[in-house]
Amino acid sequence: MITLHTLIRRSLRFHWRSHLGVLLGAMIGGAALTGALIVGDSVRGSLREMALARLGKIGLALEANDRLFRDSLAREIRPHAKTSCAAVLVLPGMAASQNQNARANRVQVLGIGTDFAEMHNSPAAPKEIPRDSVALNRALADQLGISAPGETVILRFKKPSALAREATISTKSDAEVAWRVKVHAILGEDELGRFSLRANQSAAYNAFVNLSQLQELTQQTNRANLLLVSQWLGIRGFYKGDLAAIANQQLAQHWQLADAQAELRELSGRNTIELISSRVFLDEPLAQAALASAGGAQPVLTYLVNLLRAGTNITPYSMVAALPAPLLPADLRDNEILISQWLADDLRIGPGAEISLAYFQADSGVQLAEHTNFFKVRAVVPMDSPLADRTLMPEFPGIAKAESTRDWDAGFPLVHKIRDPDDQYWKQYRGTPKAFVTLAAGQKMWGNRYGNLTALRFPVPVGQAAPEFRAELEKRILSQLAPGQLGLRFENVRQQALAAADQSQDFGGLFIGFSFFLILAALILTALLFRFGIEQRLAEAGVLLAMGFTPGRVRRLFLSEGVALAVLGSAVGVVGGLFYAQAMLHGLTTSWQSATGITALSFHLTVPSLAIGFVAGVLAAIFSLWLVLRQIGRQPATELLSSQWGTPMPEGSEPVLAPRLAKWPWMSLGGLIVAAGMVGGALAAGQAANPGLFFGAGALLLGSLIGLCRWWIGRAAQGGDDGTRLTLGRLSWRGCARRRGRSLATVTLLACGSFIIAAIGVFQLDANRDAARRASGTGGFALWGESTLPVLRDLNTAEGRDFYGLDEKDLAGVSVVAMRVREGDEASCLNLNRAQRPRLLGVKPALLQERGAFTFAGVMKGADRSQGWRLLERSFNKLPPGEIAAIGDAASIQWALGSKIGGALDYTDDQGRAFKLRLVAGVANSILQGNLLIDEAEFTRLFPGESGHRILLLDAPSNRVTEVSATLTRALQNMGLELTPTVRRLAQFNAVQNTYLNTFRVLGGLGLLLGSAGLGVVVLRNLLERRAELALLLAVGFSRDALPRLAAREHGLLLALGLGIGVAAALVAVSPALLTPGNEIPYGSLGATLGGVLALGLASTWLAARAALRGRLPDALRNE
Repeated sequence: MITLHTLIRRSLRFHWRSHLGVLLGAMIGGAALTGALIVGDSVRGSLREMALARLGKIGLALEANDRLFRDSLAREIRPHAKTSCAAVLVLPGMAASQNQNARANRVQVLGIGTDFAEMHNSPAAPKEIPRDSVALNRALADQLGISAPGETVILRFKKPSALAREATISTKSDAEVAWRVKVHAILGEDELGRFSLRANQSAAYNAFVNLSQLQELTQQTNRANLLLVSQWLGIRGFYKGDLAAIANQQLAQHWQLADAQAELRELSGRNTIELISSRVFLDEPLAQAALASAGGAQPVLTYLVNLLRAGTNITPYSMVAALPAPLLPADLRDNEILISQWLADDLRIGPGAEISLAYFQADSGVQLAEHTNFFKVRAVVPMDSPLADRTLMPEFPGIAKAESTRDWDAGFPLVHKIRDPDDQYWKQYRGTPKAFVTLAAGQKMWGNRYGNLTALRFPVPVGQAAPEFRAELEKRILSQLAPGQLGLRFENVRQQALAAADQSQDFGGLFIGFSFFLILAALILTALLFRFGIEQRLAEAGVLLAMGFTPGRVRRLFLSEGVALAVLGSAVGVVGGLFYAQAMLHGLTTSWQSATGITALSFHLTVPSLAIGFVAGVLAAIFSLWLVLRQIGRQPATELLSSQWGTPMPEGSEPVLAPRLAKWPWMSLGGLIVAAGMVGGALAAGQAANPGLFFGAGALLLGSLIGLCRWWIGRAAQGGDDGTRLTLGRLSWRGCARRRGRSLATVTLLACGSFIIAAIGVFQLDANRDAARRASGTGGFALWGESTLPVLRDLNTAEGRDFYGLDEKDLAGVSVVAMRVREGDEASCLNLNRAQRPRLLGVKPALLQERGAFTFAGVMKGADRSQGWRLLERSFNKLPPGEIAAIGDAASIQWALGSKIGGALDYTDDQGRAFKLRLVAGVANSILQGNLLIDEAEFTRLFPGESGHRILLLDAPSNRVTEVSATLTRALQNMGLELTPTVRRLAQFNAVQNTYLNTFRVLGGLGLLLGSAGLGVVVLRNLLERRAELALLLAVGFSRDALPRLAAREHGLLLALGLGIGVAAALVAVSPALLTPGNEIPYGSLGATLGGVLALGLASTWLAARAALRGRLPDALRNE
């Protein structure tokens, strides 16, 4: 007994020739789907490999930025018995070859000890870096042109300062260190040469040096600012628990006040313990914890004032202390002052006199904003009073240790003459304050973002020894203060790195989109070939129906055969997908490398992707086959037995067709007129560079020409014998018209496909277009500058330019918008990883607003778009406390951050406080990609330790951009300034989208080529249906050689019409690109693609015609 299974198996074997084409189509579709998914796996897997390569065994990191803690913490903290901890001192710097011919900016200078070797597994890596030596990673060695150890390099790096360099009273003369070292080794990835805590596929520039020597050079003995904890437990693999929580608990148990850069000291002879900080000002969390730890605390705020004046008498540069009661009289008012006897004598005043006090605002930086306050003298304090206390002065850098006022390095110019009596006072009394004001008055004048106290004093309780109280007080303070409140917190950087890789751009979905035409063409080809095979077996279907098979069972029989073919084809396609993926990966690291920024991608294969590709290929193929089988069984068995099904039916009688056709020419002509009007209007209005307008005109032209083609074919179908001579050309055209639906579909598909492939160039981004306009992606700026070390002086002022050795003529016509930087992950299309913590820039919104810089793509709901950059200011955005307004590039917000305009991102400030960044607006495609901009006022409040500006946007005369760039780069080379033309920077970002479009064009072209090959199938089917007609032509005198030419002309005409319409419409759409000087148009690849489509279509048509005309044609005429 023959079962359905047996029938299917035998049918597959018997009809194997016709099934080969179906198998091929399913295989191509499956290969494209599977290959695209494998590309996604490979990109994601490569990013994971890079993430692990830059971390080695590292699981946790405590990044203190500008803070410094004891390096011995690395020995005290051990979250797990098998984990290791390493202390590192990381400083930003630059590197240069010995002859200075090669330089590298933004170098990480890493001071490492022997414990760092425990963070990787490579036995070849040096266990310790010798003194006066450096180990370079491969990226930095290549940049400097160093191929082997033994050569000399020069490192220049920032010297850490306890008090921010930007603070008015911070010394700035010893901010950098230059160091000549020998290259000891060049480290590869296995030796943690790629080490970085930033999620970026590009390797950082790393210079590893001896930790203890780096500490000596920077005068930071036993200090570090980075702790690394391994997560490797040997053969047990990586620790799976919450290691960060354990590490933070241990940090809280072992940390000391020294790790907060603070200390408790005993004031001899005063029975008092004083809390001070090497950062000069006490951090607010530290001060609050100390005040909560013991009663009777006495806050102190001492500051250096520029001038004390009474009438015409002045005293320059004096310490003034702000103290509370009972150190000062409880009834002392905020506008009253106590002065020392020395000051009273110097100014020749007494109680009741008025005195003015001039000072620089503590956090005004190099702007040196001077303020003056007036006080009434309440009393004169004797020089032997307890208030005459030199310990009230904090350890101001550059001042406290000076033996003479002439040795002061105050951080600001001493414009007032220091007299001999002033120098004598310093030598005798040192920093003893000359005047005293209330704490409230002092904090109002000198409170700043670094803190509003310089010390806290605690009287020792009666009956308790000072050392004992000191130890007890430290425990109390530490119990009230969490390390995280000062930004000292371990984070699971390994988890963040893997999340950044796993959440990266989905290249699998991207390449499925790129391969859309290829997949669609394969499915159409599959359906056509399957239909062709079914039509050959109509008689078989009739026999089955006559034998009692139900129509549904007949359809299931044929569908089962199709399913078997789809499964087999998709299985082979999975194998083909491996090669397809390899080809795509090769393209991503060579021709399309601009889209990834990666020169090497490793091949990664996952079972889910193979399974999804296989199943998706099978389902897509089955769906296309099911569409073909829907008509089976709807005709009587007698009709099927005579094989009449599938014979073209009349597509509409002349009376019905005529009114419909009458509308088409007028509609199409109207569309042509509108398209011409759009183009002419754009040219007349000077909008020749408006791509949207021209693309719309091109699309309208495409539809209009297709409409005219429909009308033309319809007219030909209506026409009868008008008495004109019947030629081969007229006959071929009439043949097209007989199957106008099929002919029009062929023309439409070819026209739309070629239009999209050719017109995709309209979406190419051109950085040069309107680059000088403020509304463009450059913001109208000429140069983008980025420095390694902060630029502390204002380059818009004569003083700032003079400080860097610049003449006014050097920067004539140049203005600068300077921005502060909080380092983070790059959130741009150049970084395939998902940015976990984006880089923040602090800017004064008014500087961008007054320029009208950039174009806003959107603002959050409820925001006033007209406010533009002022939306960053709290007075305009009206955000609740705990939220900070941020603006970024719209594309970066969506793709690099995975958020949206109006969305929020979590962030923490310098004191470990969490806040939200509210994305209030997005800027259209711009040079700001990779960053989020916030108000500079908010930035300095959140990140007081970030000194100076490291991003510069420069306006410069167009004819002097190169000259200005060279001058500034030379003047600020010690800052590691790197200037890039904004057009070039924007072009780097644009290259990503342009590369995606080129990839789509290439893969779409392959789909179009496959579609043109499918045209041969249509030709074959048409001619087989018309064998009787062709036999009649032979009978009336046509030669046998003329018939293939007739078929070739008939279908070649459709091919030419489709390509011609698509290309003509595309030429209009891409006119802006064609008219833009210097625009790179891929004429070669476009010509090769369209030419290949034409050639392959003609060849397949000719071959199909030859195949259809084999055999005895008269037999077909006899069967009529």
